[in-house]
Amino acid sequence: MERERNYLIDAIKCLACFGVVMIHMPTQHFGDEFYYMETVLGRCGVPIFFMISGYFAARHVKKDPENSGRWFLKNALRMIWQFVIFSVIIFAFYRLGNLLFQMEDMTFTIDKDHIFRLLVFNDPLFGGVLWYLLAYAYCLLIYAAASHFKMGYRLLALVSPLLLLLYYILGRYSVLFFGESLPYYWSRNFLITAIPMFTLGFVMPELNIKWLTNQNILILSIISVLLLFAECMAFYTSLPIGRNNFIFNMPLSFLIVYYATHQPKITVPKDNLLAVIGKKYSLYIYGFQGLAVTLCSRLVMSIVHLDKETGAFVMAFYHISKPICVFLMALLMAFIYVKIVNILKKQISAARS
Repeated sequence: MERERNYLIDAIKCLACFGVVMIHMPTQHFGDEFYYMETVLGRCGVPIFFMISGYFAARHVKKDPENSGRWFLKNALRMIWQFVIFSVIIFAFYRLGNLLFQMEDMTFTIDKDHIFRLLVFNDPLFGGVLWYLLAYAYCLLIYAAASHFKMGYRLLALVSPLLLLLYYILGRYSVLFFGESLPYYWSRNFLITAIPMFTLGFVMPELNIKWLTNQNILILSIISVLLLFAECMAFYTSLPIGRNNFIFNMPLSFLIVYYATHQPKITVPKDNLLAVIGKKYSLYIYGFQGLAVTLCSRLVMSIVHLDKETGAFVMAFYHISKPICVFLMALLMAFIYVKIVNILKKQISAARS
């Protein structure tokens, strides 16, 4: 089974993960146009993640259809567990940082409204980036239920275009339909974000679009980027910015994933650095990015306090290369986290035996 894995997809997961970091921690030192490009390209990260997840799920269902429901449920519980772990780590990090270094403490409110948003809209109490883990988990639970019905998967595929339409109407384009930007969690949730994007990846193995040759994919990707930039500029010059993806993020993300999943002649070795990062660490980089930017900022400020001249250089370098620095810091944290988890697993296994 491992020999059949497409490591090009893992490499793209790494790039998508960097894209997510880039939209959260962009650099604005090269002008607004560069910042806009970071925004529009980085927002392809989440659709790519969901599509790739759907693609791998479809492959598993095809190989073992009888146990597909159990597989969806197992992975949903795994995502919920990851959500709980990251929530605890983030909370402990900021609470400890506040006690030892007078860092900004983690503040949040627990009331009926927040609990409702957590359970219904997968909106975290804190650590906003963790919404993805819960949205993915809820999506897997729905697919687990759909696996028990003959037309379950097909029904999800039929409703996905409508859900995706709602994603834009209630999301970024809500400023046109309602005259204001609606709360982000109305569109950033499992129902109208995770399910349609995951479903697009789920049907990806069955798609065979003959006219989507390598050359046509390249041409359409360039056109999508240009239209994406135009769409972004139209918002920034005439409307409130709004939240979530632009319309042309989806075709660009689809073209990237379609290319990666339909090019058997293009192989990426197992030990390719991007593939290794994408396969082993992308999920943890996503979870650690908020902590990573805090650590980077504290490290830079420490250098500034030690030596102002060196600190000024380091600070300028950091602000210019912020997405890269944060990504590498999150990668280091992910590497350490995985090592610790593996050690604990070995200790537990040895204790049981």
